[in-house]
Amino acid sequence: MESCDFTELMGERALAYRFLSRAYRTAPDAAFVAALRAAGEARPADDALAPFFAELADRDAADDEALRIDLAADYNRLFLGMGPHPVPPYESVYTSPEGLLMQDARDEVLAAYRAQGLDAPDDFGLPEDHLALECAFVGELAERAARASEQGDEAAAAELAAFQRAFVNDHLGAWVPAFCDDVEGRARTSFYRGLAALTRQQVEADREVLAAL
Repeated sequence: MESCDFTELMGERALAYRFLSRAYRTAPDAAFVAALRAAGEARPADDALAPFFAELADRDAADDEALRIDLAADYNRLFLGMGPHPVPPYESVYTSPEGLLMQDARDEVLAAYRAQGLDAPDDFGLPEDHLALECAFVGELAERAARASEQGDEAAAAELAAFQRAFVNDHLGAWVPAFCDDVEGRARTSFYRGLAALTRQQVEADREVLAAL
């Protein structure tokens, strides 16, 4: 792959994972809803979030606060346990035999973060194998790889790509598809159903893209 193509690929992947990280980290605020409205104008028709953006286009911007409240309620019900059928966004729950928090997956992803000089933000306060942090981690490594490629450090870029490949295969790929199936089956809003489909597509496509590098 040409250096410019590699840089562009890593930049696109960084943006995708940054978006997923934000979407899963907290319930939507007004700024996030406004960003969704702006982004919807440029999304392709076959986007996994197309049903949500179609609904958004039919709503007046004056209704965005009501939309935010609806999305926040769905987020809280799904991911914070404020409902009868939550979907915990933690790798340990999906990969440990007992389905519990703070199992081996948490220790493994924390070790991966620290191997790259990173750690969970001080204000996060949740187990480190949360999907938002795993996505942020891959996004950060993709940004680093893009910068290394731009600077002509192909060895560093290749090393960062290899680290991402291992992390996506061993971690995101190991649990995200099942997690997304659960979100799609339990979400009440088209946004979170679409987000789950988009997340699954991103991880599955990423495994193929990174394997081909």
